[in-house]
Amino acid sequence: MAAPSAGSWSTFQHKELMAADRGRRILGVCGMHPHHQETLKKNRVVLAKQLLLSELLEHLLEKDIITLEMRELIQAKVGSFSQNVELLNLLPKRGPQAFDAFCEALHS
Repeated sequence: MAAPSAGSWSTFQHKELMAADRGRRILGVCGMHPHHQETLKKNRVVLAKQLLLSELLEHLLEKDIITLEMRELIQAKVGSFSQNVELLNLLPKRGPQAFDAFCEALHS
């Protein structure tokens, strides 16, 4: 098999860079950074046991991380553990700002 020519290699690199950029743009629009998702996953049990939702949900609403409907869905769950799990299930789908807003809410 022949080695790729300089022109074809450049085209290949360009396509890879475009795909990576597209992935970042898609992530930026709809998803949480994988590193943040992993952090939530590693701390899931502790968070589900210890979160105090009332102020946290209000903060996330204020920052447009969750909607009123999502808050109602979370609050409809029976028990604080189930409510916390529901929030933790929603957060990774709420965009790249969701993790920072969540951390900010925990500190306040």
